[in-house]
Order: sequence, then C-alpha cells, then structure tokens
Amino acid sequence: MALAWVLVANQSHARLFEAAQRSGALDEVQAMVHPESRLKGRDIESDAPGRAFDSNGQGRHAMGNSSELHRRAGNKFAKELAHTLERGRQEGRYEKLYIVAEPQMVGSLRDALKPGTRATIAGETGKNLVNSDTEEIRAQLPYWL
Repeated sequence: MALAWVLVANQSHARLFEAAQRSGALDEVQAMVHPESRLKGRDIESDAPGRAFDSNGQGRHAMGNSSELHRRAGNKFAKELAHTLERGRQEGRYEKLYIVAEPQMVGSLRDALKPGTRATIAGETGKNLVNSDTEEIRAQLPYWL
C-alpha cells in the first residue's frame, strides 16, 4: 500500500502518482485523458447555437456560452476522477490524498468526492502542473507526506 496518492489534474488531463515513503519520490501510477474537454464548444453540442436580433438595428448574433459547455465537461471529468480515487481508497491503496490541480478543477473535485475520500485529503494546491516533471510536482508538496 502506498502512503499517499497525488492527483495532478486540469480540465482535460490527469496524472496519478503514489509515494511509498514519507519523503520519497513520486511514481506515476496512471494517466487519464478526457478528450471531450478539449473540444471546441460547437463540437461538444451538435446543435448550432440559437440566433438573436440586436435590440437596436438589423444585427444578428449567435447565442451560446462555450465556457458553460467546457465547465460541464470538466465537472464530468472530475466525477470520473473522483470515482477512481474512491475505488483506490476502498481498496486500501493509499492513506492520504494530495491534489495539485488548476483552481476550478480543485473545486469540482471537492464537490464530486464522497465524504470518506474527502476526509483523506491532506493538502491541495491550485496550480496546473499536469505537464510538469515529477520533481516540480514534488516541490509543491510538503517534505513529509
């Protein structure tokens, strides 16, 4: 059993590490990608956005909010990650959980985690380090995990 798991994530990509020793290095266990979160708003929903007339004049413009579509896709990915973390906790694969993720994903993950898994969180960092090397990620964590 690993002493701690470290989840490093953004809205579309996540890496899961484990630390077997309190001051040891991180070993990557799993990488997860959520391709839907990388799509453009018009590719996420098949329907074209609605059209509206300007209140003054003859102009028309599309009504749509692609940021809302990306937020929903990110929340879906957070739920998938939460399921993975929950399964690992139930199997006794870690004691402590550290989350290093972009701020919006930290909130989405916190909301998606069950209380038992949420209780294992030993630390959170609001940074996007998915593409960083393990030394840079380890530097964001306490020396003694």
